[in-house]
Amino acid sequence: MKREIPLLISFLAGTLIVISLFVPHPPFNKMEETLNSWYIIVSGFTFILGIDSLLLYNWDKIRRKGKDWPFALTVILSFVVTLVWGIVSGVRTGHIFSTNSTFRNYFYLYIYVPLQATMFAILSFFIASAAYRAFRARSLNATLLLITASIIMLGRVPLGNAALIPVLWIAVLLVAWVLLLEIKATTSASTRVGYLLMLILMVVIAVPLTKFLYGNLSAATDWIMDIPQMAAKRGIMLGLALGGIAVSLRIILGIERSYMS
Repeated sequence: MKREIPLLISFLAGTLIVISLFVPHPPFNKMEETLNSWYIIVSGFTFILGIDSLLLYNWDKIRRKGKDWPFALTVILSFVVTLVWGIVSGVRTGHIFSTNSTFRNYFYLYIYVPLQATMFAILSFFIASAAYRAFRARSLNATLLLITASIIMLGRVPLGNAALIPVLWIAVLLVAWVLLLEIKATTSASTRVGYLLMLILMVVIAVPLTKFLYGNLSAATDWIMDIPQMAAKRGIMLGLALGGIAVSLRIILGIERSYMS
């Protein structure tokens, strides 16, 4: 019964939600809203369980003097200070984010927001590192990705049109240098011919491409974002939707039971 009851609840809840989406009559038209309210309540309890797990994990690390235990102590102290300060400030001012709330004026604006900005600033270095690995022109697809990304980035900045010619030709020279290194490193004659043809094609295309983009950079960027990018995005979204439907059906029918482990 420990396994049958959760499976039965999942089947009934999933079936009722699906029916409520297609039957706009009582009681089904209100059922989705009711079930979503229940979901919010259950999510609140899972949030509490997550906080409890986080605190217990860090407290155990402090108690055992495990690796990086000062960071665990910082997590617990930050949680306690945030919770107590927020409750006291909310009780005094009526709302935690009111204009005269000390929590909002000092902790949120001068501690939390700068820390959040710092975290996202650090992420930019990881994004740059990932872009460097992804944009290396080792194949035709990678070269097209490099050229497209350069056009998009230049089209989204105010001085992109003025910087188009030097940036594009610097990119061409860098790609040419990489291809020459690949030609020198490989021992296969067919591979060398392929890299050489790619190098010639890139140089031949670079001249008319630069002339076309100069003055039309913003329009080219909008076209890339509205046509090829949107087509790929819609394909990915359709795949995600079909995958979500498949997983939902597996859960409703009791085939997928990983949530019970």
